[in-house]
Amino acid sequence: MTSTTTQSVVILGGGLAGLTAAYRLTHHGYRVTILDRRPSLGGARTSEDLGDAPEPFVILGCHRATQALLHSLHSSPPQPEEIAIPLEFRLPDGSLVHYPRTAFPSPLHTWVNLLRFAGIPWKERWRLASWVEQLWEGDAELPADLEQRTADDWLASIGQSVQTRSLIWDPLARWLTGNDLSTMSADAFVVALRPSFLSTRSDSRISVVQDSLQTCFVQPITETLTQVGATILRNTEATQLRYEQDRISGVLLRDGSLLQADWYVTALPLQQLTPLLPERWLTRYAYFQQLTELLSVDSTILHVHAEQPCTTPRLVLLSDISFHSVLATAAMPDRTNFFLITTDSQFAQTRPDSNLDIAIPDLLRSLGLLMPETRIASTRRRTIPGAILSLRPGTKLYRPIPRSPIANLLLAGSWTDTGWPPNLESAIVSGNRCADAIALR
Repeated sequence: MTSTTTQSVVILGGGLAGLTAAYRLTHHGYRVTILDRRPSLGGARTSEDLGDAPEPFVILGCHRATQALLHSLHSSPPQPEEIAIPLEFRLPDGSLVHYPRTAFPSPLHTWVNLLRFAGIPWKERWRLASWVEQLWEGDAELPADLEQRTADDWLASIGQSVQTRSLIWDPLARWLTGNDLSTMSADAFVVALRPSFLSTRSDSRISVVQDSLQTCFVQPITETLTQVGATILRNTEATQLRYEQDRISGVLLRDGSLLQADWYVTALPLQQLTPLLPERWLTRYAYFQQLTELLSVDSTILHVHAEQPCTTPRLVLLSDISFHSVLATAAMPDRTNFFLITTDSQFAQTRPDSNLDIAIPDLLRSLGLLMPETRIASTRRRTIPGAILSLRPGTKLYRPIPRSPIANLLLAGSWTDTGWPPNLESAIVSGNRCADAIALR
């Protein structure tokens, strides 16, 4: 391992991937400079646009990197409170059905859960459970062409009806990845599903953390970086990566100055990274050429505030309407915050001229989340550009690994190749891998 006494790292992007890499590298003794073009660190999902109602977040039991970072940042009490919640689906008759969690050992609990899940007709449940059992016993194998097929096509081939795909699998896919069954690859669907639903019982646990990402991750990491003398540059935008031969020689900033270091980590959203790359790299290296094949879409979060108590958080997955999920949390003893999430295109296409003041309360009341006499106090909409990476067939080949062809450049971000859907866990895993690639070279 090379001595880090004189080693420096510049990290472009102050989202969770960049912050994780910076946090880990400072522990290894590197001199870190992190810059972001926004006035505050954390990325778009952690912005303070929601005012006094920061968005809570959900952690799955299989999100081990997220759990490890959370515990590292909050090693002493009080720990951020995690509340276990069931996964609920809305059926056509308006009723809600929970996905069960049993106490059987793995993999028996998965098999039993499938058989007990009333959201899927009995014959389809039995067919699916039998097929899963054959996979475990080695009597069946996943097809080799999953990355070339859509998830909808593959589910149909294993006996899942149109109704089940629409009511259960599509809302689940959109909640886990932001992609719908008709556009995402079958491989991406299996990758998203396997850790939480086809693994151990503890991995399938769903918890909501009512503190925000800003409170749980961004603030403590920023405080740690400040304490160890890291340089944090806000409102600072990189305009170009300068290079000599096959190494980066510096980062040109908007003000004309050149920021130099031994190592560089780009932890930027995909749409911000490609304009920084030299044209020579885009034409010479397939690694960079493939970045142009990745597509992303916007995500919209609708925050609704109501003056009523929320006894326990709830997560409901929806189908056949513009929003794919609703998360209800208690902001205060007498206040409930609802977060409705969708892609911007679905939101605009489904209700382009609707009156949200009527549609949203009706939806929440139909789910049993809003009391009949309660009125909505406020509604706020926020769109995050490029938040959802399209996982269409073939995308798996284009997601880059951390190490680039450039000797001192690494890529981080939830959209990179981490083995996870582009989510919180993926962002933190990518930051960890970049830090390890530098520290353990």
